[in-house]
Amino acid sequence: MSELTQVLGRIERGGEEVAVVFDRHYATSPDDLWRACTEPDRLARWFAPVQGELRPGGDFTIHFDDADTPVCRVVVCEAPSRLVWEWPLGDVRSVVTAEVIADGEGARLHLRHERLTGAQAAGYAAGWDTYVRRLESDVADAAMADWDATWSALHALYAAIA
Repeated sequence: MSELTQVLGRIERGGEEVAVVFDRHYATSPDDLWRACTEPDRLARWFAPVQGELRPGGDFTIHFDDADTPVCRVVVCEAPSRLVWEWPLGDVRSVVTAEVIADGEGARLHLRHERLTGAQAAGYAAGWDTYVRRLESDVADAAMADWDATWSALHALYAAIA
């Protein structure tokens, strides 16, 4: 892996709450990008295995490699453009919003993870940054960089700016 020197997202602060935000163009159709963000088989390729119901009010479990298995709840699912879910982080239910928008010859993903604390910001920013890079590899049918090495390099960058 080449050395990572640039982050793809930003950290926004609003009082005690923090959000990490990504806005990325992908060389694929909006429909394909939506499927990559909502179909369990596609999610498992670039994000993590997901089991459950991706419908309003539905619960789903994310199965990360480190044995973390948050049970999330879908708040909004407006196919093919907007998915909002609550992700439990201790006593707080953080909120993730993924919006897919047509963008010229491709599609844009606007991803926002909010209700984080300052202490969580660098870790979640590095995680989502790693995932949006892996999503780019997935839609391009290209090899994906190692998650752990990418996250570690990005975590150092985000920690320096957080």
